[in-house]
Amino acid sequence: MSSQEAPSDSVGSPVEEQAAAVQPKAKRDKHLHQIDLFRLVTFGGVILDHVILGVTSPLNVAANGVGLLLRYTRYGFFALTGFVLTYQYRNRKLDVLDFWRRRYKLIGIPFIVWSLIYWVYLRYRVGGLDALKDVFNSTESIKTAIKSIAYDLITGGAEYHLYFLSVSMQIYFVFPAVLWLLKRSNGYHRYLLLVSGAFQAWIMYAMVRPPLEFFSSGAPLTLWRHLEITLLPYQFFVLAGCVAAYHYEAFQAFILRWRVILLGVGAAVIAATLVYYVYDIDQTRTTDVDGNGDKGSIADQIWAISRAANVFMLHNVWAMIAIIVMLYCVGTYWLQRRTPGSIPARVLRTASDRSFGIYLGHALMLDALYPKIRVPGMNPVLLVIITYVITVALTIYLVEVLRRSPISLWTTGRKRIDLSEQNGMRSLIVGCVGVALGVVLRGGFELFVGNVIAAVGLLLIVSALVVLWQQRSLADKPAAEISA
Repeated sequence: MSSQEAPSDSVGSPVEEQAAAVQPKAKRDKHLHQIDLFRLVTFGGVILDHVILGVTSPLNVAANGVGLLLRYTRYGFFALTGFVLTYQYRNRKLDVLDFWRRRYKLIGIPFIVWSLIYWVYLRYRVGGLDALKDVFNSTESIKTAIKSIAYDLITGGAEYHLYFLSVSMQIYFVFPAVLWLLKRSNGYHRYLLLVSGAFQAWIMYAMVRPPLEFFSSGAPLTLWRHLEITLLPYQFFVLAGCVAAYHYEAFQAFILRWRVILLGVGAAVIAATLVYYVYDIDQTRTTDVDGNGDKGSIADQIWAISRAANVFMLHNVWAMIAIIVMLYCVGTYWLQRRTPGSIPARVLRTASDRSFGIYLGHALMLDALYPKIRVPGMNPVLLVIITYVITVALTIYLVEVLRRSPISLWTTGRKRIDLSEQNGMRSLIVGCVGVALGVVLRGGFELFVGNVIAAVGLLLIVSALVVLWQQRSLADKPAAEISA
């Protein structure tokens, strides 16, 4: 229908038209809410995988099968990193030096701080204060300690999960070049993925076999032994995330259209992977690993199971890709159904905000529970559930304290919760309760985790006193001075 044929009531009055012209447009929400769900589930999966590894027997086929699937988190993290970075910078100019400065500040400082925390903690855990004092016994012991710390900072080896930060910093280093390549090869990204996928397949195939002649000695052998802390075994997933975000609209439309089928295919791939996992164990058990002639020895069985569940086995990667895609599909359902400002929406945003800190600190809490949490004879499923719940609860306690402390940026990559949002007196009470609980657990039940709970409670007390002092100082200032 032409404009002349439009009914008269379709045209607003001059006053209405003027009001519409000056009314500000609603700000478009560009936040990737589906990524919040992806990130939260993936961080939770990391903790569950580490709990299973820590409290179940290496001979438990079912537990290792679940662990195999949970190791999608390794590849999922790096795909997520590439996705988020590219989504942020695909349509705007990237200042390389500014990008590096901000990114390394948010991840590099927590990496250094947590490496030092774990370095100190693990020595205290083994030998108490005497082990830490021994570091300063002589010049030689100090040099040894410095070399140990330097090695941990280079390799991310202060604790088993910190390699993720080391690889992430490698991604940040090459990302400007990757973005440059994506912008100049638009239309040929499928070929980039093809080449990257072929290299990914080759390196994963090679990593689970004896090294090539060139990598059999010297510096090349050292590099080969540390390949898993380099970007090389993960580059395809990073690039795939980058390409998906670069073509976000098309990628999102594809997921929305085919997600039901993708979920079904993904479930089938997972089922097939688990069937082959069991078959592979049965076949591998026929190999005499320890050379004692007993093909059913404990060593042979452990080797067979660990080999079948190896994260770098090429045939296992299809299930991990399936889980990554399925989780993104589930995230799109959340994206469509979430209600802004609702309790679930606020909880998920808060959990996403805390997730990085939870990842960094969970190993501390999980280790503090050992060895008491390993209860002989307890049902493995029940043991895993109990350990997981306690670990998550303690880690949330730790991160909530850190987010309220002056060292929040150093330890969580996030600025401290604003003073106006903190209740200093409540934090002071919770801190005192934490110290008391820690003392009871340590003194009354000889649980080492009591030491950690008490130490975190003490940090909260100090932070609460700082907050109360700063809030009082602000209250004493004139309003004009505060606004200035």
